[in-house]
Amino acid sequence: MGKAREKPLVIIVGRPNTGKSTLFNRLIGRRLAIVDELPGVTRDLIAGECEWNGAHFDVIDTGGIGKESEDPLQELVAARTWETVADCDLIIFVTDARAGISEGELEFRRVLMRLGKPVILAVNKVDHITHEAAAAEFYGLGIEPTVLISAISGRRVDELCDAMKASVDWQRFPDAITVAPPKRKRRGKVREEEAAPSTEEEAQPSIVVIVMGKQNVGKSSLVNALLAEDKILVSELPGTTRDAISAAFEYEGRRFELTDTAGMQKLSRMDDVDYYSFTRADRAARMGEVCLLVLDAERGVEEMDKRVAKRIEDYGRGVVIALNKWDLFEDSEATRAAMTEHVFGELTKLTFAPLVFVSALEATGLGELMEAIVSAHANFQRKVNPQALREVIDEETTIYPPPVVKNRNLEFHAVRQARSAPPTFVFDINDEKLLRQAYRNFLENTLRRHFELTGTHIRLRFREVKRGKKTRKRKK
Repeated sequence: MGKAREKPLVIIVGRPNTGKSTLFNRLIGRRLAIVDELPGVTRDLIAGECEWNGAHFDVIDTGGIGKESEDPLQELVAARTWETVADCDLIIFVTDARAGISEGELEFRRVLMRLGKPVILAVNKVDHITHEAAAAEFYGLGIEPTVLISAISGRRVDELCDAMKASVDWQRFPDAITVAPPKRKRRGKVREEEAAPSTEEEAQPSIVVIVMGKQNVGKSSLVNALLAEDKILVSELPGTTRDAISAAFEYEGRRFELTDTAGMQKLSRMDDVDYYSFTRADRAARMGEVCLLVLDAERGVEEMDKRVAKRIEDYGRGVVIALNKWDLFEDSEATRAAMTEHVFGELTKLTFAPLVFVSALEATGLGELMEAIVSAHANFQRKVNPQALREVIDEETTIYPPPVVKNRNLEFHAVRQARSAPPTFVFDINDEKLLRQAYRNFLENTLRRHFELTGTHIRLRFREVKRGKKTRKRKK
């Protein structure tokens, strides 16, 4: 906190259920924060970028604070919010026009005024001009500027953005504002293809890591340990994390984008907010490159861990397993061997993944964990030598031919790697009906034995090629 920034930091604050997250999503131009009528949905600090007429802001959505909050983590949420407010450049105080002014908001206003920071009062849920008369009481709070808006429809949000731009001392942020405004107004993060041209020597793209696991295994604590800061709210209460929270950092000159996801649970036990959290985690994992599966060493592998592992298998990403809370065990070779046998005995489809023993609390094993992530990412992007691939498959299928099925032999005509991320291999065969699952497993194990594919899923595709015919029928 307190370090120099390139862009002004805008904090959205207010009591629960005033529409802060809806306004946040409106400003950044995409649905990043979960929105629900249930108060207290937002707990962590959700960050995004906003651009308005050439002015660039970093915007943070915060959890609702005040006596109205029924969130059991309200005190932790409030402490995190006030810590961030103390470091911001502009505060947007969001209220609910329909609910009127509460005692908590009066106290909130007094605290904000004492901070001496620019404050904009955004009176939300003024969906029509006929609602403005009822919202007039908010002018009595004495906060200038005051803007009557509807975050859900976007009504008068442009006036709010104008007020944001006018409230910032841009001499402190010369690189955050362009000399000439763009041809059209836009909010939200600049698309990749519209970004400034890259330098001659482009930096390596970030390694996108998705942290997954069941509830209360220490995912957020592990993320905070890797980031070396308390970015994610941590509590012993299961389900503390609800949004997919991303943060960027560097390790040994390499950039990483780390996303902490909500802990998975049975679909039958999910309420609406849990389901939104689940879909966010699912989308994040599909866009990631390496899934970091976090297990609780004290509890071992449980049924929900297996369900998370199955979902990771469906994604087909790179995989690293972090066995957290290892500080509770005697760190010996025998203990590690016994735990390794237990983990892979339960997670039989992830035996290719490196297992790293870590303690988020003691910050141990983190270097080894990062090395495993880097290695898994490299193998996820692996492209094997085409000639070596053909030679390996020719030799192995000759020494260990597939079994005869109904007096017919399975024949391999060719093999090639179709793509990476994950490595995908296409085999041309005479008849897929002759291919048994055991031999598919043999081929996958052969590839893993001869090529460096530790820590990544691989895909095998088979297509029938009829001799003498040019047409080919692709089979999965």
